[in-house]
Amino acid sequence: MVPKFRKHSMHVLRSCGVARGCDAREAEQRVPAPRVDANMRAPCRIAYAACLLLLAGIISNSPVDASSAVIKGVRIPCSNEGEPVRLQDTRLEQDWSSCFRCICKNGFVDCRSGAEECGQMDDCAVVMPREGCCTKCKGCWYNGTEHASHTEWNDDGKVFRCEAGVITISRPECYAPCDRPKQQRHTHNNCPVCDECVINGQRVWEGRDVRIPEEPCLSCRCLHGSLSCVKRACPVLPCARSQQHMPLGECCPRCLHPNSDKLLPNPGNVPWKPCIIGKEFHAHLRPFRVDPCTDCTCMNGTAVCSRHTCPVLTCAKALPPAPGKCCPECPQIEEAKTACVIGGKIYQDGDTWQLDACKSCECHSGEPRCAMERCPTLTCPPDQTLRQMPGQCCPKCVDMDGICTVFGDPHYKTFDGKFYSFQGSCKYQLASDCVNGTFSIRISNDARNTSHSSWTRTATLRIGPTKINMGKKMRIKVNGRRVTLPHKINGVAEIVKSNGSVLLKSEIGVQLLWDGDGFLEVTVSSAYKGKLCGLCGNFNSVARDDMRTRDGKHLNDTWKFGSSWRVGGTRACTRRQKQRMNVPLRQSKIVKARRLCRGFVRYESFMECTTKVNPHHYQEACELDARSCSGTRCHCAAYRAYARECTRFGAEPKNWTHTAWCEGAAPPWLSRNRKNRGPKTKGTNLMDLGNIPMFTNKKVRPPPPILHL
Repeated sequence: MVPKFRKHSMHVLRSCGVARGCDAREAEQRVPAPRVDANMRAPCRIAYAACLLLLAGIISNSPVDASSAVIKGVRIPCSNEGEPVRLQDTRLEQDWSSCFRCICKNGFVDCRSGAEECGQMDDCAVVMPREGCCTKCKGCWYNGTEHASHTEWNDDGKVFRCEAGVITISRPECYAPCDRPKQQRHTHNNCPVCDECVINGQRVWEGRDVRIPEEPCLSCRCLHGSLSCVKRACPVLPCARSQQHMPLGECCPRCLHPNSDKLLPNPGNVPWKPCIIGKEFHAHLRPFRVDPCTDCTCMNGTAVCSRHTCPVLTCAKALPPAPGKCCPECPQIEEAKTACVIGGKIYQDGDTWQLDACKSCECHSGEPRCAMERCPTLTCPPDQTLRQMPGQCCPKCVDMDGICTVFGDPHYKTFDGKFYSFQGSCKYQLASDCVNGTFSIRISNDARNTSHSSWTRTATLRIGPTKINMGKKMRIKVNGRRVTLPHKINGVAEIVKSNGSVLLKSEIGVQLLWDGDGFLEVTVSSAYKGKLCGLCGNFNSVARDDMRTRDGKHLNDTWKFGSSWRVGGTRACTRRQKQRMNVPLRQSKIVKARRLCRGFVRYESFMECTTKVNPHHYQEACELDARSCSGTRCHCAAYRAYARECTRFGAEPKNWTHTAWCEGAAPPWLSRNRKNRGPKTKGTNLMDLGNIPMFTNKKVRPPPPILHL
């Protein structure tokens, strides 16, 4: 395996995978602390140790730092969904936990760079040689103190900023966008403040910044109900002007490409280091000028530059600096206007108008002056997502909605991502608000004339006095009366058909997707986090404690756990309840099940998804259904559930149904040596239950559910 590295915004460490022939449970046990377990089988121990040593060699010999690279390889699966995963092993030269922060996400170990330990590398102009797990940006020395790149400090009213070996010293320019500003210390650079947090008609929220298009380097901030504005000079960059670019919406230019720190010849072994700005070499203590606003001196490898900050201009269009001058100027105004004409509308002097949630404008002497709220850069935790809220300018991190899935012979994926199988054939509490009692969801499982299997037959949502029942063939009843779709219950829910399934959207943040034949997806708002109970778990971002019984006990036995949530008594059961026993199966059936279900990792349709969602549990469910079923489509429930999950993560598989033998004729090897137990069904549409042969004195496995995305 040849390592490859590339820069990426989301840094993922893909470490050692499961060696061929190793049990999946052993791999999952390894994940929380990647060390070789003495209880592993010998082949598994050897393969895993070899993989770890290879990983150690890749990392220790790589010139690329962990904070800006992806180590490509085989992704290791994990079972502690939503929890941290440590990266520690005695064979590695160092503890890599400072380089990466890893959690178990969607069944894979997912790691982000530990940038807080390595330091910021974004937009670094000069890269230093690697130390440990990090390469660092070139810092600055000033008055005997080393300062990291991208850092600032204040001294005597001046702002000092280090940018890759260059220190820029400037004095901020204050600006007060009001008639009677107040002098107030300990504010935004000790600048005068305005009583109201409004500029050019734009409201500035507490702690937020607002920028003005004509003065992109002017920042106005609302602190403690008062508005203060300050303009700051851009830092001097070590790259040539031809190698600089202006990012969209930014105030200051940045270097296009990082350069390695140059080691220049030092004649006479002089201890003082020179400075390089662009393509120019500057000796120690030699002064030089970068532009008419900036004078610099090289101080032992650090360029110390004093840059003048130009005053804030109140005109819409400024003239460029005159020859020999530093700052732009406003043009001479011959006649002041009293109104602004924008899009055919006339705004008098002082009028304001709102363009959108982020931008407002005000008419100043016939010229529109606008202000835009500046949104902070956010990185959300793994259990949150960035979401744009209605009517708000900036997105914010919010908890993800919880999704619980039921499919096949029932297999469950809880809100927190725990997988388990439970073949109870009674009525059960799937999910309920156990804190405020706002809703409850119950499912009825049907044995369908089998001795050990079951399928979900109906799902019922109760909100207050309203009871919505979703049954076979997508029949819907509201308070016992059948309704046609679409159907709306004022103030409660709306029920529609969507892509061959029934979609129920309630007003309280609970959504159900039902295909009418065994597949159920429950989505709940993040407002229910930590308030739920039932077969779908408690929705607290920790998967390992999802199997809590009605009386709060934590169990590892899925049968006892599932049975504890049974409701409705024995009358709701379709067969006598007893725990499923492992029945020896013919080797030919096991081989066929594996062949049917290997497409999760082999079919090209799923290749993109396998890097985002671990198919391991779906493949296990597929093989379980295929082994215990007498039909030829039982494996399709797991494929369709996985396809649904892939679609949710933006990797919708295409044209997989024929390849996986879920449409069209079954493969000859699947029906080979099968006993002819009655008339053959016509066609391949298994949704038509009238085509299913039923026999007396024989318990025949029903066909699998056909799910719809």
